[in-house]
Amino acid sequence: MTTPKHTSHSAVNAFTRCGKAYELRKVLKFPEPPAWYLIAGSAIHTATELWDRGQGASPSELFIEAFQDEIERARADWPDDSQWLAAGYGHAKQTYAHWFTRGQDYLEQWASTSFPGTLVAVELDVSTVLPSGLEVKGFVDRLYRTGKTTYEVWDLKSGSRRPDSDQQLGMYSVLVDLWLNRNAYTRDPVHRGITAANYMFKDGYAHVVDTSAWTLATVDQLAQAWVRGVENRVFLPVRSADCNRCSVADACYLQSGDTPVTRLYDNLNPNKDK
Repeated sequence: MTTPKHTSHSAVNAFTRCGKAYELRKVLKFPEPPAWYLIAGSAIHTATELWDRGQGASPSELFIEAFQDEIERARADWPDDSQWLAAGYGHAKQTYAHWFTRGQDYLEQWASTSFPGTLVAVELDVSTVLPSGLEVKGFVDRLYRTGKTTYEVWDLKSGSRRPDSDQQLGMYSVLVDLWLNRNAYTRDPVHRGITAANYMFKDGYAHVVDTSAWTLATVDQLAQAWVRGVENRVFLPVRSADCNRCSVADACYLQSGDTPVTRLYDNLNPNKDK
């Protein structure tokens, strides 16, 4: 396998959460239907970005336009939206009607949110090259200046669950520190002046996450471990409650058993290629 030239939080996170799902998605390219929650999440991010940049007549209108654009792009790849993934069950499935209303509510909420300081950047590109030579890509949703030498990173979350890991904000805190001080390669930054939070649209609250343990060396070691795992095809499955919601479950032997699809895709199936 070709050595990866760059990584990101999403790649490392997907790999560590379940190596098998990573392999099926990223390496074997198992086709996944669009998901309503991802479509809506992308639209919410786009609409809040435009609003913070001073564009658009109203928050609701920005969401509706962004939502329709995301739907059109999804339909171009997967026309049958009855196959699209949705949270919830039965009549409570969170499809178009749910997100059409919820997304507008979230945008109106965002427009009246109290922020921790002065806005420095929207969708800030903090991509850089690590000391090992591996490029790491990162885009910070919001960066605020909270004091003379203090800053706060916000990542916007439209899902129902708060992240159970500090990895994303930890990596972003380090990359923001590098962005603020491009001479940081001469030291291992502790970024004491940077705090980080997940802004949850569900409750309208920014939940602060302790990222003080993360350093440039930590990020670099994690990125190198990811590269070694991908190069050596170490795609270990992680069985959890998320398996029932996994969009590549049909191709996973441990979740779906011996089927024509798992025989084609999953080398854990003893009958693969038969």
